[in-house]
Amino acid sequence: MTIRRTTLTAAATLLALSAVAACNDGDAQSAPTAAGAPATASPTTSATPTPTATASATPTPAPTPTPTPTPTASATATGAPVDATGAFDPAVALANADRTPYAATETMKTTATAGGQVGSVLAGTGRVNYNTPTREGRTETKMTLADSDEPALWMETVNTGTTIFMRDRTKPGSAWRAEDLGDKARADDLTVYVKALVDAGPAARKGMEQKNGVPAYHLGARLTAAQVKAIDPTEYQKMVDKGVDGGKQIDVWIDRAGRVLAQTQSMKMTTGGTAVTSTIALTYTDFGPRETFSAPTTTAAAS
Repeated sequence: MTIRRTTLTAAATLLALSAVAACNDGDAQSAPTAAGAPATASPTTSATPTPTATASATPTPAPTPTPTPTPTASATATGAPVDATGAFDPAVALANADRTPYAATETMKTTATAGGQVGSVLAGTGRVNYNTPTREGRTETKMTLADSDEPALWMETVNTGTTIFMRDRTKPGSAWRAEDLGDKARADDLTVYVKALVDAGPAARKGMEQKNGVPAYHLGARLTAAQVKAIDPTEYQKMVDKGVDGGKQIDVWIDRAGRVLAQTQSMKMTTGGTAVTSTIALTYTDFGPRETFSAPTTTAAAS
């Protein structure tokens, strides 16, 4: 089946621009939570037994004493306890996640496809602060359409925490445009989908995997539109506006400290009678302390 190029390009552009907004305002994330607020532990029973610290002052009298399990470290901000295989309970990791602000390198790739044809590829990367009131960071996002290597969109963004600066890199020498944050830069709480997937029950627990070279727990499930609405009404409304069908597939990988190492989201929609699938993949690496992002200089604006 041949998809009309104009239809696919229009749909791809809509999705790509939405992804750019996601990079700038925390789309697909929860409304901001107060920095330092503890994550809420899920009541869902773990499919993987949770290691617990056990200590006995005196042996339990019995004809045949029951062996005492080897004690493990209690869950702290440094991570959930692990068993002999290195596995951990994601609910424990989430409940004990450190809410101290930190920085990470965020890498994003969004693709829009229809009928096996790739309509657009949107790629972005940059340093971003998390667990902060706003999405502080410096990112660069570039979009290509169909078979063209020339960027149809190339935006650079700096969020200082009080002001957003943007410039169009497709136009050589373009000046930086400054805007007040307002509600454009919601804080990213990467754990909201983690909690939703933990709450989804054992079927969402895919088990331990290696992610970015780190032992990680994989959680994944298809969340309905109603579930997304309960998590993030703003994201739900964007899904409605895009004509998303059947909710979205969410997969996340977390480390034992409760930090998200990667996430993917996939959703389908109908545009101009054409079914389009949008997939966004994000990875988070090079964790470090919170960073300062200064306003661009005149020299930078003219480069």
